Amino acid sequence: MNMKSLLALILIFIMFIQLSPAQSGSAVPNETAVEEVVLSFFNAMRDSDSSAMEAYLANDATLHTVVVSEEGKMMLRQTEIEAFKNSVAQSEAGSLDEQLTSLTVHMDGNLSTAWMDYNFYYNGEFSHCGVNTMNLMQTEEGWKIFSIVDTRRTEGC
Repeated sequence: MNMKSLLALILIFIMFIQLSPAQSGSAVPNETAVEEVVLSFFNAMRDSDSSAMEAYLANDATLHTVVVSEEGKMMLRQTEIEAFKNSVAQSEAGSLDEQLTSLTVHMDGNLSTAWMDYNFYYNGEFSHCGVNTMNLMQTEEGWKIFSIVDTRRTEGC
């Protein structure tokens, strides 16, 4: 068997696994579709278009930041998603620029987690860097973000 035939056989096998009966009747989970939601979410943020951002969020989506308190303790700070969307809507278009430096997607059925490193610029000036994780679920309307967690630092970027 030559290399092309072996590669074709492997691709057919992978496609067969992805189209297994457990997923019939629903959209086939697709890493590219998840990546598109993540990138579209940040493009909408960059455009200060909170309505467009909302289209990518599930009802009751949450936003958290892992922070270190003044006493040096690790804490989880929650930001209400409405407050975040209002902040984006009130920003000048282009002033909030979150540039992803990597994006990895993991999937299991209708659940996906996207992990991304980023550099954040405010009005063209570097502000901070860190990592975002987004949990997404497959819905009838497509992939929706139901949880965002980030870290923020100014060193080691």
